Amino acid sequence: MNTNTHELLLKDEVYQIVGCAMEVINTLGHGLLEKPYENALAVELGLREIPFRQL
Repeated sequence: MNTNTHELLLKDEVYQIVGCAMEVINTLGHGLLEKPYENALAVELGLREIPFRQL
């Protein structure tokens, strides 16, 4: 399957969310448990004013 011919739905939103995740991993590094990454991602999403709900 050639994925280059498919267009992403909500491309801008996906780009922003992945950017937040990359910022978190680059800042915190590897090897932590899941919760610190979740909390840092919540902060980053808030800073970029991206609406979310943390469960």
